[in-house]
Amino acid sequence: MLTSLLLAIALQGQPQIATEAPGIVAALTQETVEIREDFDGAELVLYGATRGLTIRDEIVVVLRGPGRDLRVMQKRRTFGIWINAAPLEFDDVPSYYAIATSLPLDTIAGPDELARSGVGLQAMLEANAAAMAPSWLLSASTLPAETADVLQPAAVADDHDVPALIRRDEVADYLAAIARSGRRDNTFAEAQRGVEILDGGLFRATIALPPLTPVGNYVAEVYLFRDGRPIASRSASLRVEKAGIERFFFEFAHDLPALYGLFCVLMAMLAGYLANLAFNRR
Repeated sequence: MLTSLLLAIALQGQPQIATEAPGIVAALTQETVEIREDFDGAELVLYGATRGLTIRDEIVVVLRGPGRDLRVMQKRRTFGIWINAAPLEFDDVPSYYAIATSLPLDTIAGPDELARSGVGLQAMLEANAAAMAPSWLLSASTLPAETADVLQPAAVADDHDVPALIRRDEVADYLAAIARSGRRDNTFAEAQRGVEILDGGLFRATIALPPLTPVGNYVAEVYLFRDGRPIASRSASLRVEKAGIERFFFEFAHDLPALYGLFCVLMAMLAGYLANLAFNRR
């Protein structure tokens, strides 16, 4: 991190000319975030510098958390009862995804370019769905012309809850549900104008980590856009980990799950016994 910051300072002193090849360096002010029992969120600051910055350039910062597998289902009303049905599996969806930009993202690049570069929440989710498509969707080109907008589950065809055919707009509904869930617990966040471009080609971005920040390895990706296209990028790593008593119980639960389960049962029984004694004394 120190080396990157020194490079940023060095870049600041270099003359900026329009013909200079674009480049970018960036570093987080901390490489590890510790989650203790009193953790209620944190604020990350990323500093960086660009070479050859022009007035046509904008900066996008993405912080991507560890991947997780999701099973997303529809809620359907059957005989007056709401049930979960039509599940779809999504692999390696970021458990945390935040993006900060120097201008609103849709003014920095068009949807096609964002989709190609995988930048932005919607582009990230659509790229994940495209990667998953071979496992649960058939190409529309294999279907009759009158059903070209309909896709059929393949790998999960034996699941009686899965419909025989899934439309493309229904897949979009699944992605929207993932986005809503992430925004609700603040693990998906978008900060338009969250990147401040300073003098001399320097920039600064602030990203908030919520109280429910997942643990694991994170990657901060910094993109320099010019005329709607990414022309340079840089990445930095971040580690979020449990610390103190939180770490003890986290490792206990993951390393010895059976023993941890027994411990929880015994603690619950002890709490019930002590509560019973307290009430009987009254």
